Amino acid sequence: MTEPVPVVAQAVAVLRREVAVERAGREALVTTAPYVAAFVVLAGLAFGPSPQQLAPVAGGTTWLAVLGATVPLARAVAAAEVAEDSWDLLRGLAAPGALFTGKLLAAWAALALTWALATGLVVLLFEAPVPPQALYGGALGTLALAALTTGFGVLVAAGTRRRGLLAALVLPAGLPALLAGTQLATPGVPVLPWAVLMTLYAATVLAAVWAVFPVLLEE
Repeated sequence: MTEPVPVVAQAVAVLRREVAVERAGREALVTTAPYVAAFVVLAGLAFGPSPQQLAPVAGGTTWLAVLGATVPLARAVAAAEVAEDSWDLLRGLAAPGALFTGKLLAAWAALALTWALATGLVVLLFEAPVPPQALYGGALGTLALAALTTGFGVLVAAGTRRRGLLAALVLPAGLPALLAGTQLATPGVPVLPWAVLMTLYAATVLAAVWAVFPVLLEE
């Protein structure tokens, strides 16, 4: 009798598939850098050329870029499987927790890359320093947004009509990450209340999406 595959092994297999899909298409690498560069440059032109004007909006620019990246990323959560007509097979073979974990880690990596590129460009072009607490906010904020992206991406995977709702669902739900992340990336702002908010937000989102993910798979 065949022994069941451990959940951890299933999650690793899902993540490896996500990496293989990315290596084959290189969509994230090809689209992320131009998107971030265009966003930061346009933001700099909009807010003005003076470093005194750009420094206060540096953190907000970074997090707006990250939040904006969640919408196309959510559309791609199950796009490869739907295109190959293997989504139902994957849902049947992998446990919900393993499927969520693998997809979550892939989305987290994509959003973390977006955050890192945006932060680097903001430091270079806006001449804005990055306080240490910004790294904490970046890690937790992108994790929370990755969980939202994964959950909503699976929700709309079954039908094309639902994809029009992604921006209306993801962007408002990600506002706490935008707010707390921006404050943590701004020098001189009290750290503790915003760090607590980001921590509670990330924990709540992860717990909520983990709890409802099996139901989302049945939609």
